[in-house]
Amino acid sequence: MSEIRFEPLPERASKKGNNQSGDSARIADALRGRPGEWAVIKVYESKQHSSARGYSARVVGGKTKAYEPAGHFEAATRLIDGEIRVYARYVGTGGAR
Repeated sequence: MSEIRFEPLPERASKKGNNQSGDSARIADALRGRPGEWAVIKVYESKQHSSARGYSARVVGGKTKAYEPAGHFEAATRLIDGEIRVYARYVGTGGAR
């Protein structure tokens, strides 16, 4: 049997750049002001692939009020320097630019 090791419970890992709804509105407005330009809108720890992809899908699908209507924003995820970055850009009704 292995030895029992007692130690304090570590804090939960938090998502870097965890945006609140007000942040989403501010970010969406900034993207609308620079159509076609990609920007990092959220950062996750490297093991949070599904969370990052889910957030990206919500942006594209307009599931977050700030990014309505669906299809007006594009989003993508990239693993860079050990973190997952969610990029987005505003494309409006014209699609990709």
